[in-house]
Parts: sequence; structure tokens; C-alpha cells
Amino acid sequence: MRKMPLIAAGLLLCIVLLCLSPQFYVLSLHGKLLDWLRYGIAPALLVLLLLLSLSKTPARSLWLCLPFALLAPQELFYLTNYGKATDAHAMAIIAETDLAEATGYLSGLGWLIIAAVLLILLLFALTTAVLKSLQWQWPRYARPTVWLLTVLAAGWVWQEERQYAVAYPPDSKQDAVQQALSRKPLPESHNLFYRSYPLNLLLAYNEYRLQQATLAEVARQSRDFSFGASQPLVLGQRQIYVLVIGETLRPDRLQLNGYSRPTTPQLAAMDGVVSFTDMVSPWAWTRMAVPVLISRKSAQSQAYFFHEKSLVSAFKEAGFRTYWLSTQSPLGVHDSSVALHASEADVVQYLNPVGYKKAGYYDAVLRDAVAKIVANNEQKQLIVLHTLGSHFSYADRYPAEFDWFKPSGRGRIVSMHDRAQRDLLNNAYDNSVRYTDYWLSGVLQLLQQQAAISSLLLVSDHGENLFDGYCDKSGHGHNTEYDYRVAALWWGSREFRQQYPQQAAQMLANRQRPFTSSQVFHTMLTLADIHYPAQQRELSLSAPWQPTPRLLANGIDFDKAPRIGQCRELQQELSRPVK
Repeated sequence: MRKMPLIAAGLLLCIVLLCLSPQFYVLSLHGKLLDWLRYGIAPALLVLLLLLSLSKTPARSLWLCLPFALLAPQELFYLTNYGKATDAHAMAIIAETDLAEATGYLSGLGWLIIAAVLLILLLFALTTAVLKSLQWQWPRYARPTVWLLTVLAAGWVWQEERQYAVAYPPDSKQDAVQQALSRKPLPESHNLFYRSYPLNLLLAYNEYRLQQATLAEVARQSRDFSFGASQPLVLGQRQIYVLVIGETLRPDRLQLNGYSRPTTPQLAAMDGVVSFTDMVSPWAWTRMAVPVLISRKSAQSQAYFFHEKSLVSAFKEAGFRTYWLSTQSPLGVHDSSVALHASEADVVQYLNPVGYKKAGYYDAVLRDAVAKIVANNEQKQLIVLHTLGSHFSYADRYPAEFDWFKPSGRGRIVSMHDRAQRDLLNNAYDNSVRYTDYWLSGVLQLLQQQAAISSLLLVSDHGENLFDGYCDKSGHGHNTEYDYRVAALWWGSREFRQQYPQQAAQMLANRQRPFTSSQVFHTMLTLADIHYPAQQRELSLSAPWQPTPRLLANGIDFDKAPRIGQCRELQQELSRPVK
């Protein structure tokens, strides 16, 4: 066996550095050298060495590294644009993206990608030819050494996982499905491995595969469910129904509802926008609030998944082409209960590569997607838009030109738990509301141009605490009045008002009535004149209002519960009726 000359060693080094190139950008992002060496370069290098050691002659096993070399430029693109490594969220988006969307996404990069692929293939071919001509093989003890290091590393991870499991046992309140959706293939103590390219690709794919299998099993349980829904009146005109699921949008922060700041100037200037000023959500968590909003799931149900399908399937049964567009995430314990219903749609698109954890794409991409859908000129369309809205970090929800209220903390780290940053949080939150006004009014303008029976209903999933008054709480999940009060808007086209004048008039008459978001399911079907057995049309926002208790998920009557302290916490014990 000959010694490896410098040219062969140099070519091999180029391939290794190419495969590890994303790691050097990770170091520039996070800057912790010890963590980078321990959880980044070391495991990544070990993966490459393990692949190369699978054959005595590296000229053969070298090609096992080709996928990682070809994907390295894409990983660098993802890191530089979104500040995070490829994860299960990205894998799910890739799985939902068809060839036409991918072509549009890569528009303008075609020749650059082709050139990069050709150069990488040329590098591998040249390296293989040099190694074959030299008949170079691994030194005698090199391969067993790599295997031993791999076993030791796996044992170290396994041992630390055992220690972590003892110190932090699984949440007993979560059922098996929730645990399957929230757990990662590696221990939580080694989350930094998810920044180790190419190891993160293997971990992300495995996590995506496990969660998809769990969701498929849950979906199987409701596969044969049917509402028996139909639209008995055959209309000659085109129909477009839009449901916008807002995120963390408070009614008292809308200019439409009398807020002193101009947070909704465009919506306020539009004719026909009806704002429901007294809407509450029974849940303060998206994963539980949204299924109640779009299905017949009881507000008091503690189950993570519901055995029935959502309004999406009811519209499909009535002959509608259905779309679900989202800037939230398709996977994870916080998102899968929503994604399961999203999968009922004919077309599902997740348009934000990073979900809520980074700035990513703004909600205006939803408006652009709606424009493409209505251009299809289909006779009957349902479009559901699941937004990021005003989800923390608020300053990440709008572009720089919408930084109206200052200082907002945009471009810096702002803690939602530090009351000293109250003004920054409130300014950024109001900016996010103003951005919602911008893109949502754009959607309404699109609908106005269609000469169709059109309806748009927006309801937020839950509210938010913003250090109100002297309250020391922010965020949601604190059982305060601010957790449950949500914004709700409706708009109907001229054609809708002509076709259904009584419904339009009743929506306007009900604008100050007390409602809950659990009535959205019934409202959407009633607005579209969709019928099904055991229908409860009286629960629609377009029906004459009937007084009913507004019970929250915890059993509290929202309207009767006393408000305690500056944070207006709802008192459960005192809200119970006296016998």
C-alpha cells in the first residue's frame, strides 16, 4: 500500500471541508467554541469518517458522502437566510412542496445550482480517480478505531440520556401521542447536535418520520368520518369563503374598536367590515384553541386530538375546493393538533421556512398565495389562513417599514418577562397589529375584485398579557381576562349581501354581543348555506343572538367569574353558583 501523496490528501480534505462548511457558519452565529467543537465539528467529522470507513478502499465509500456535499450549499443558504439549521419543520415543508413551487422558490438560482452540482461531481470524480490510481486503502487499525470511537460516542449519549431521563421525567399530563410528537430522537441535553451538519439532516429526517407516522395513525381513526354535508341551493355565482385564524390578537388593540393608536387604518377605511368586540376563546393555547375553533370539539375537552374532522371536510363534502395556507409549523406538540385538520384540505401549503422561532417570512406571503388561488377561477373555494399574527417575538412579525411605534426593540433581544421592557413590547405588539391590517386589507381588496359571493371571517386563537396597568404578567396562559378576549372581524362582498341579506344584517346587529370562538365552525357553514344532520344554526354569529354561558376550558363562566387584582385573574371558586 502506497502512502497518500499531497494531491490525494488535498482532494479528500476539500471534500471533508465542503461537507463541514455549514459548521463554520454555525460558529459565527453562536460563537461558543467549546460547544461548537463538542456538538458540532466532532460529531459531524465522526459521521463522515464512519461513512468513509465502510469500505477498505475510500474510493468506493467516498460516494456515500456525496448527498451531504450536494446539500451543503442548501444548508448554508438556510442558515444565512433564517439563522437556523435544517430541522423537522423544514423537512415537513419540503414534503409539502411540489415541483412547481420548488421551481418558483429557486427562480434565478438555476444556473448557479447547476454549476455548483457539476463542480461537486467533478471534485468527487477526480478524487475517486486519484485514489484508485494510487490503490490507496485505510491503514490497518484506522477503521476499527473509527468504529470504536462511534461506539464510545453512542454509549456516552445513551448514558447521559439515562441521567437526563431520571432528572427530568416525561410530563405525566401528556398522553402517548403528545409525548411522541414532542420528543426528539436524541436527549434534550444534546439539542445542540441539531446544529451539527450533516448529523442534523439525519436527526431531522428521523424526527419528521416519527411524527408523521404518529399523525397518520391519529388520522386513520377519523378517516371514515363524514358530516353528510351538502349545499342544497345551487348558485350560479362563484363562491369564495375565507377563514383567517389570527394569532394572539387582542380586540382592545384595534383602532376599529376605539383604540387610540392607528393600528387598523386600512380596515377602518373599508366599507362592510364588522368587528365583534366581545369575543372570547375558551383556551389560551393555540394547540387546544384552534381545534375548538374549526371543529365541533367541546371547549371543555382535554383531549389533544378530536375524533371528528373539521369544517374543511364539511366544505369538501359540499363541493368546495379547499385550501389551507399557513405561516406556522406543520409538526410538533404545539402544532400537530392543528396540522391534522390542515391535512384535510385539497391543497396544503406551509409558507414560512422557520415557523415562529425566527423572523422568517411575514404573513403577507398569505395574501400573495390567496391571489394565486383566486386566479384559478374555481366555482367554489374555501381558503383557511393560519397566521403568525402577533406571536412573540412581536418585532419579528413585521418588516422594518412597519416599525411605526418606537422604541420597539427591533433588532435586539427583548425579554417578554422583563417588565422594564414593557414599552418595547407594547410598541412592537402594536406594530404587528398594524402589519396585520396591511396584508388583511389586501386580501379583502382581492376578494372585492372577484365579483363573487365572498365572505372573510377572522378570529384569533387566544389573547395576550402585555404588562397591562400594574400587572406583572405578559404572554398567555395566566388565566387572566386578557388571555381569553380575542379579536374577531367579518366582511361580506356586495354579492354576498345581496344573496344573504338577513345573515349580513344579523352579523352587523350582533357585533357587540358576547360570543365564543367555538361558534366559528357553525358560523362558517351557516354563512355558506351548508347543511348537515344535527346542524346547530342557532350557534352561528349570523343567527339571532341567544344568551348562553361562556364556559372556558377550565369550567369557569367567563362572564360571572370575579376579576382579581391588577391582572384581572379569573377566580374559579367564587364563580360557582351558590346552592
